[in-house]
Amino acid sequence: MDRVLCFLIYFITAFSGLSKLFGKTAAGRYEEYRQGGRLKILLVGYNGARNTGSDVRVAAIARQAAELFGKENVHITVLTMDVSSLSGYFDEDVELLPFSSFFPFDLYRACCTHHAAILCEGSTLKSTFANALTLFMCEAAGIMTRQKKPCLAYGSEIGEMEPFLAAAAKRLCRGTYFITRTEASLAGLKKLGLKGHAGTDAAWCYDRAIAPKQARQLLCAQGWDGKKPLLGIAVINPFCWPVRASLTKWIWGHLTGNLQGQYDRWYFFSDSPERREAYKTYIREVAAGVNAFLKENDCFPVILGMERLDAKACGALREQLDVPGAVFLSGETPAAVMTGVLRELSVLVTSRYHAAVLSMEEGCPCVAVSMDERLDGIMRELDLDRTYLLRVDDENLGNRLYGALSKAAADQQRIRSHIKASTAAYKQTLQDMGDFLKRYIQQSLKM
Repeated sequence: MDRVLCFLIYFITAFSGLSKLFGKTAAGRYEEYRQGGRLKILLVGYNGARNTGSDVRVAAIARQAAELFGKENVHITVLTMDVSSLSGYFDEDVELLPFSSFFPFDLYRACCTHHAAILCEGSTLKSTFANALTLFMCEAAGIMTRQKKPCLAYGSEIGEMEPFLAAAAKRLCRGTYFITRTEASLAGLKKLGLKGHAGTDAAWCYDRAIAPKQARQLLCAQGWDGKKPLLGIAVINPFCWPVRASLTKWIWGHLTGNLQGQYDRWYFFSDSPERREAYKTYIREVAAGVNAFLKENDCFPVILGMERLDAKACGALREQLDVPGAVFLSGETPAAVMTGVLRELSVLVTSRYHAAVLSMEEGCPCVAVSMDERLDGIMRELDLDRTYLLRVDDENLGNRLYGALSKAAADQQRIRSHIKASTAAYKQTLQDMGDFLKRYIQQSLKM
């Protein structure tokens, strides 16, 4: 099914550039930038699914682009699966444009009505989560290239891809410039023969966290005494990926009334008895490590669901913790609140990359329990990987997590100072990325 989607995208991108033949028809017409006019930028990402990291990235990029070009000179549009879920994330002059999980035609129309595109999804080219997500990015890149419009991927990860997907990326993204999130991603990009340079993640400039006083009030409302150190835990289900399209499962599910494992429409999470057991082991081991740490350290646990999909994992963890604590879930907690809470933590255990990034404004020591290269990369950049980088499938994860947490708590002040210094460097890199983005679009459009 993913291959069928890929061939459909090949057709749409090929058609999108045939303006001389179809430009006078409604289907073939597309806008081009005119000197002195208002620049229309399309932000393409996985938004509206209550993924705090994805939504924060795009909100930060939208504000940076408005500052770079001037609000009066630019019209910014954000693609979203659910307009209502992004309420309050963006300034009023940012347009929210809905699209469905069957996106090829929605995305085509959006690209045709804009002069430039920024690929905002961190997991830009990789098969880890969903081939369809990468094809979404590739379609936007391919259409903009065919219509001779600038397209830039901003803070991107380039990882392992299935062969057909890597071939699609090479073909459709050849006109796109990539600013990767890490040097490892840049190496992956060069293997594909695509152009770009290394930068950092866009979320470093997210500045709309609620005030510390408000965050503390919300924590106190869930049982914190206002004094104990706060131990954050951000868990996921690392074994349900990738999401794959299956018409067979979709049809059979409707016939039997059993659509277990469905993400949306004909997209289903990966599932097997082995995966389910690995997930239970992961939750059990994280709980064991946290409980061992709490026995020796009088902390208040704060469970954080950074994406709506994390709610079940958070519930399962809460049931296994010996000490009751607070729970903040993205399905009901806006990004500004989640970020404010993260910045009050004393120590963080996380399997979510953006939980780490958003907590580091205050230098929060972090123990990463990683499933892919995103957390691996940031922990290596900070030179914290040898002690504080674990894997979701590590043997004896609970004991290793307890040891890492104990070391992080003992060395908290040094780690905080180190992270804060690194954060300043990341922000400078992001400012440089913004300057490059502005020049790239201006030169491409001869503004």
